[in-house]
Amino acid sequence: MSMYFRGKDYDTTDSARRIDERMLRLLWLYARPFKGLFAAALLVMLLGTAADLVRPYLLKIAIDEQVAVKDAAGLMRTAGIYVATIVSGAVLAYGQAYLLQYIGQRIIFDVRQKVFTRLTGQPYREAAEQPVGRMVTRVTNDIEALRDLYTDVLVAFAGDSIILTGIVIAMLVMDWQMALISFAVVPLMVVMAATYQKYARQAYRLVRERTAAINTFIQETLNGILAVKGFARFNRTEQEYAALNRDYLGAGLKEMRTFAIFRPLVEVIYTIAIILVLWSSGWQKAGSIDVGVVIAFLRYVEKFFWPIKDLAEKYNLLQSAIAAAERVYDLLTDAAPAEGQDQYKYTRDLAFTGRIAFENVWFAYQEQEWVLRGLSFEIMPGEFVGIAGLSGSGKTTVLRLLLRFYEPQRGRITIDGIDIKDIHPRLLRKKIGAVFQDVHVFKGTVADNISLYDPAMTTEQIVWAAKMANLDRFVRELPHHYNTEVGYQGALLSAGQRQLLSLARALAVQPDILVLDEATSSVDSQTEAMIQNALEKIGQKRSMLVIAHRLSTIERADKILILHKGRVVEEGTHETLMARRGFYYRLYCSQ
Repeated sequence: MSMYFRGKDYDTTDSARRIDERMLRLLWLYARPFKGLFAAALLVMLLGTAADLVRPYLLKIAIDEQVAVKDAAGLMRTAGIYVATIVSGAVLAYGQAYLLQYIGQRIIFDVRQKVFTRLTGQPYREAAEQPVGRMVTRVTNDIEALRDLYTDVLVAFAGDSIILTGIVIAMLVMDWQMALISFAVVPLMVVMAATYQKYARQAYRLVRERTAAINTFIQETLNGILAVKGFARFNRTEQEYAALNRDYLGAGLKEMRTFAIFRPLVEVIYTIAIILVLWSSGWQKAGSIDVGVVIAFLRYVEKFFWPIKDLAEKYNLLQSAIAAAERVYDLLTDAAPAEGQDQYKYTRDLAFTGRIAFENVWFAYQEQEWVLRGLSFEIMPGEFVGIAGLSGSGKTTVLRLLLRFYEPQRGRITIDGIDIKDIHPRLLRKKIGAVFQDVHVFKGTVADNISLYDPAMTTEQIVWAAKMANLDRFVRELPHHYNTEVGYQGALLSAGQRQLLSLARALAVQPDILVLDEATSSVDSQTEAMIQNALEKIGQKRSMLVIAHRLSTIERADKILILHKGRVVEEGTHETLMARRGFYYRLYCSQ
């Protein structure tokens, strides 16, 4: 099985019915605000159904009561009524379609907004464990499947049920004996529909998972296109995609076969019903039955199977929609994990002096595989502290815990004596300016990427931040200065310029604390010098925590912490640590 197929195992037991009911109740919650429009659509549907069902009866009247006695005037009146039902049916069908599409689009707007908000607001641990393509599928393909449920399926089920009820009543009124004989095929339909349901759900679930797998692979391949081209990995990439494509093809063919078997069986049962009508018309009354009744019955039987065929097609959409709903269920319910749902003591603006303390902090990404082991240290207000160590020593984890991307299993982290668990994550992160090793540049201009599209941020603030980060000189050389488009993922900027832009972005929000995660690891020496110069200017007003791979970045730090296997093994200034000729000394000399 492909590594990109990361779906869940679904329940295929008798509890599937309970799952359906749970999903439908959830989807009704989003439809409830539009129940008035749904009622209007249902009324229009009832009127359209009445106009449709009266036509076979008009044929009976025309044949048995007017053609038989050559009543030309009566025949013209009936023909006029017949035409009127066609015209009114067309107008009502338009009104019904318009109402349903309007309702569906409004509901899906709300659902899509909720899903996106939950995806962006979910805990970082949850987001980091999911392929991006799978999350994109949940916002796009899965939501579109839900739209079909609202616009085509639910009300269509109601409309088809009304049509079937009306046909049954009309047939019983005209000739109850012939009607009962015609209904003999109903048990066959029930058995066939139950069997179809069992296999259709599995097919649609598989299609949705294969779609997510394809989207994930495409997303990851295009994001890593430089590596694909740089290592000439074309054949292997094409083979991997071909394997996923074959899986998707297999799922699609399974879905097709499931529906392809159902529709011909409906045609067979329809043919049996026609035969029963013709046989009963000759047997029941020894040939004395009215011709108009027979013709009307044939028309009603035909109409009886139209909604059944329609229900079969809509059932396909229903299965697809419920499979999609299962994939976004956790995002649509209040039970979905999201940051900021807890009660916090501090939700409004705070002014930090910048005293940070890690107190006996233990943390593991996987159970019992400790990354931090009783880590304790303190940063005083306005202090510049550097953290260094070998890869895997826990340096980046310190930053992730401080920003509450993850929660420690033991110990606590405080700022100005306040446990960060008591501070709303959004407020906390507004007060901590973070510069990450991997800089993400968004679509838009240089100014957009510094302000992150914040309309409240003035041009003066943007320029000030760029000057503090030593980015302004580069920006002035661009064609349109701060209004220059940066290209897809910042393609028009160098690695060093992107890093300086990230620093300017962090400074633009005027944070009380600044943290950098190996911000100089992938830049040239000139850019590193510019970042060091910027840190000297910045550090005069706020506390700074700098995680460094290049030790030259933190030589001038007030204090350097050396981490090894999740613990502080050395602490001091650059000069003090070099004089000890210990862990830091060996790290520094190895660079």
